[in-house]
Amino acid sequence: MELQILGPLRASVADRDIPLGGRRNRAILGVLALEANRLVPTERLLDAVWEGRAPSTARSQVQICVSALRRSFTEADAPDVIRTQAPGYLLRTAPGQLDAAVFDDLVIRAGLLVENGHDADAATELRRALALWRGPALGGLLGRMLEAGARRLEERRLAATEECLRLELALGRHATVIDELRALVDEHPLRETLHCHLMLALYRAGRQAEALQAYRSARGILVDEFGIEPSAELRHLERDILRGSVAPGPAAPRRRPAAPPGGRPPIPRQLPAGVADLTGRQEAVAELTRLLSAPAPGLSVPVIAVTGTGGVGKTVLAVHVAHQLSDMFPDGQLFVNLGGATPAADPSEVLRRFLRALGVPDAAVPDGLDQRAEIYRSLLADRRVLVVLDDVAEETQLPALMPGSASCRVLVTARSRLPGLPGAHRVEVGMLHRAEAVQLLARIAGADRVRADPATADEIAGLCGGLPLAVRVAGARLAARPHWPLARLADRLAGEAGRFDELEHGATSVRATLGSSLQGVRPEDRRLLSRLALLEVPSLAAWMGTAVLGAGATDLEESLERLVEAQLLEVCPEDRAMVRYRVPELVRVFARERTVRERPAAEIEELHRRFAGVLLGLAEEAYRRQYGGDRVLSPGTAPRPALPPRWVDDLLATPGAWLDAERMTLVSAVRQTAALDWDEVCWELALAAAAGFEARGLVDLWTRSAMAAAECVQRTGNVRGTAAMDCSIGAALLWQGRFTEATERLDGARAGFERCADGHGEALALRLLAHADRVAGRVRLARRRYDQALKGFRTPPNPAGQSQVLTDIAALLPGEQAAHLLSEALTISRMTGARRPEARALHGAGEAALRDGEPEAAVKAFVRSLRVARHVGDRYGETQAVLGLGLADLLAGRHEPARTRVSAALDAAREIGARLLEGHALLALSRVDAAQGRTTLAGRRLAKAGEILGAAQEAVPAAGEVRAPVSHPSWSRPGPRTARSA
Repeated sequence: MELQILGPLRASVADRDIPLGGRRNRAILGVLALEANRLVPTERLLDAVWEGRAPSTARSQVQICVSALRRSFTEADAPDVIRTQAPGYLLRTAPGQLDAAVFDDLVIRAGLLVENGHDADAATELRRALALWRGPALGGLLGRMLEAGARRLEERRLAATEECLRLELALGRHATVIDELRALVDEHPLRETLHCHLMLALYRAGRQAEALQAYRSARGILVDEFGIEPSAELRHLERDILRGSVAPGPAAPRRRPAAPPGGRPPIPRQLPAGVADLTGRQEAVAELTRLLSAPAPGLSVPVIAVTGTGGVGKTVLAVHVAHQLSDMFPDGQLFVNLGGATPAADPSEVLRRFLRALGVPDAAVPDGLDQRAEIYRSLLADRRVLVVLDDVAEETQLPALMPGSASCRVLVTARSRLPGLPGAHRVEVGMLHRAEAVQLLARIAGADRVRADPATADEIAGLCGGLPLAVRVAGARLAARPHWPLARLADRLAGEAGRFDELEHGATSVRATLGSSLQGVRPEDRRLLSRLALLEVPSLAAWMGTAVLGAGATDLEESLERLVEAQLLEVCPEDRAMVRYRVPELVRVFARERTVRERPAAEIEELHRRFAGVLLGLAEEAYRRQYGGDRVLSPGTAPRPALPPRWVDDLLATPGAWLDAERMTLVSAVRQTAALDWDEVCWELALAAAAGFEARGLVDLWTRSAMAAAECVQRTGNVRGTAAMDCSIGAALLWQGRFTEATERLDGARAGFERCADGHGEALALRLLAHADRVAGRVRLARRRYDQALKGFRTPPNPAGQSQVLTDIAALLPGEQAAHLLSEALTISRMTGARRPEARALHGAGEAALRDGEPEAAVKAFVRSLRVARHVGDRYGETQAVLGLGLADLLAGRHEPARTRVSAALDAAREIGARLLEGHALLALSRVDAAQGRTTLAGRRLAKAGEILGAAQEAVPAAGEVRAPVSHPSWSRPGPRTARSA
């Protein structure tokens, strides 16, 4: 792509014009081109187009114009030319694309040639520069701002023309420039330098009279129009012509800098010393070496950005690689620390230092940033130099420091990912792995000490969070105290409150490094990070920011992404369904330390309570949307602050995915609220979590969270919470086939619910006790308890409880009676939208059909049950339905399909930890083996089923009965039902 403003405005690709649209489009592009690679505020564009009379729709019109220009560039295969960057726009051009920039580079190069005594080459470069002009700058685009920009360009053109003619006169080319000078004098009669050049050219061509006439013409214009005499230079030239004493040399004195020793430009070697103990960066070293060694793509300067959080070792890595590759850059290595977040270095001052290192005397360094950058690019044009820009604070520091030649390379380090740095290859530097951190510790503190106590060394590495700077400081402290055992430092690092006091040595401070990183982000981002760091959760999601900041928080996801760019948050790679984040260990500890120090304890407590309440409300709402219907137990008194409805709808668009993503968040929240003795919210969180855990077969998480909550409510004397947790733990024990322990828990739960007059809770405990009785063969006791539970769920009405108990009772009844209860259970489930009870009722219909010897009717019922269970993510219900289909196949004599389905059910039962269901699947598989004549295998499986079923031994036929026909009564005993906890 080429963009031309030294004449009519034109953009082209391969000599094909790009359509630019009307006057406004051209005006906007013209302003952006005048400020190429610099941000132009929208206000300036408004002023350029409307000159102070912008209508109310002006900003929208500018956006429309910019969009049209972008579309034209993109269609011409030149995308990403115009970027939106607050508070305006930026036109991106590469070296050689903008004619005005090429013109300036040639002029600067000519100036350097003059200063080094190469006048002929300088004149050639200036002629090349002037040949770029195709007419008046910007082709007469109207408007105060554009016209001022065009005048500036014209002034640079005239200055270059005057210098070119001066050089050509000095080179004796006076005869060839007279006509050009006459035309220029006519066009610019007030420029005395042109009059001087014309007089000198005429005189040296032997036309003395014409030279004097040229002086009289110049004087006449100046006197007649302005009433002033010509300058001293013009008058002295006239005098010298009259005397015939004009010097034969150049028209004006030339300044020559002193040549460096040997006549060669100096070679800067500015790299700091490398380290001898670089550890664990082999892949990064190889990648940087490959990128720096690769040929430049086209004419662009290869830029490699090494990014990572403060203290991760970016500078150490960059300097190490730069030293290794120094032979590739025989013309030197430039290095500067740009200051990171504290206070950032001025690019203009950096350029002054670079120019001095490249041999430019102080007196020859211009004042302006652009002028310094032009000389810098010209000096590096034919050199192979590596430029290392360390600890970049922001992208705006970089454009002026970029060489213009593809022979150079630029190596950048930054805490931010620098997403706006065009064409950069990025190498991200992360934390050290634990083994690498231990290795670095050994290199600094001493290999013998680490070898003598590897476990403690590993602990120290973990407490340093894998941050190389922290490991280096820890190692330095140990090296300075050879009498310390490693355990002493480990103990001092273990407490978060004083960890950063220990991670200081001399002038090196991890606290200061992290503080600098945090200071470099926006205040609202710091506030968000400080709140998120307080949460004891394994990973973070965007909704948590709203939970801790309140419903008024806006642009939260943008804030999170800015923190990721600043390397203060990490994106969890294992999460694919939704983006999740993690606070690096030391960043978390540092942010917590600052927050605890700066914010009142009551405010921090309120944050934790709000988060727990929001999580509870979301978990309950996710369960309701996933499974439908109401929970069996009525809610407790824990507050549930609400997120904005739009957020809730977005979060729970797929409630099952949300429950899966937040399972460990729920476990962590139960543990944290239990530690704080917040009993009410603790047990409610555990109960809400248990519902999802049970459906997904996560019995370990279910038990772990329920036990933590049970200890909390017992400690605080919360009777209803204790009963609820006993009930939940009892259900989990039933799931695992541990009937004696389950009965003890459930008896306690029933008594607790009775004491606090919670009829529905007591009914739930009775139903679970009845389940234990039924599996153990105590059918009469089971029926009596089921009837009591049903009565409890009917007054007052609890549809979810009624549906579950009706399905349970149906399993104990023959044909018509069972069908009647299952029909009622199914009707209640569908009326209330309770999908899991619906799946259970359908499964009960399948079991009833098996008992009646009707395999095809059973298949229909099990298929419908399977469909509902899969839809709501009920893995236990899905496994039950697959086992039921296997039983129906066996009853119908379809042995191989039966084996396939029962085996699948067995695998699924083992995966979700449902021991009782595993036992019944093994029992069914033994029947398949027996039916196919594999009696030995059948016997082994029968014995294993007996071991697993334990208290349900009477459900297992004796070994001698393994050959019994499929219609054997023990075969048709109903399979296990899930112990629904909620």
